[in-house]
Amino acid sequence: LLSELISIISPQHGGTFIDCTFGQGGYTKKILSFKNTQVIGLDRDIKSKKQADKISEKFQDRFIFKNKKFSQLNDLKLKNENIRGIIFDLGYSYNQIKDPSKGLSFYTSGDLNMKMGINDFSAKDVINKLDSLQLRKIFKFFGDEYQAKKIATNIINQRKIKTIDTKNLVEIIEKSKKKNFKTHSATKVFQALRIFVNKEISELINGLIAASKILGENGVLAVVTFHSIEDKIVKYFFKSLSEN
Repeated sequence: LLSELISIISPQHGGTFIDCTFGQGGYTKKILSFKNTQVIGLDRDIKSKKQADKISEKFQDRFIFKNKKFSQLNDLKLKNENIRGIIFDLGYSYNQIKDPSKGLSFYTSGDLNMKMGINDFSAKDVINKLDSLQLRKIFKFFGDEYQAKKIATNIINQRKIKTIDTKNLVEIIEKSKKKNFKTHSATKVFQALRIFVNKEISELINGLIAASKILGENGVLAVVTFHSIEDKIVKYFFKSLSEN
């Protein structure tokens, strides 16, 4: 998607861009390869700062990194910058998914975490503290999990015995559902937990609103989505903007 997105925001004409999901800096590095460009990179994951520091050394006067959520765009205190493009790539990086401390993958073991940074609680807190109805709503609304009630009930029963970690949760889900050979049985529950823990829905809505307010005239707002909930929000937001 890199080349497609770069062609949309046209950094060859220069200007200031905001990379709201900096990650490993793929978009940022490509934008900075064009002369007369500046980038403000945001990421809630403090581990991204290591890569950001490397880019800062090379582009000292053209790159700034902020350990912030993109809902905090209004906190950047921009002055005279003419923002030509703002990027949201809502997917998770390979490094994040494979990082066992994140607990994002159902193929890893250990504590349930799923915090991407600047969080109020973890997936461990959700699974081991919320009641059955609350868990069911999370799995249903954020994961469209058809066995939400059964999974929630089995979680409550299991945690009477011990604290549930990643491996235990996967086992509970697999026992609660018929095996699906196309997708892993835990896919929807893990998606739902990640969305809930990181408040991804409200973050996206507030981020889009903030971006629309600071984007310069004729600027471009580019959003890459990866699941239907995000897609519906973004499409509704752009439709609303076009009607105003």
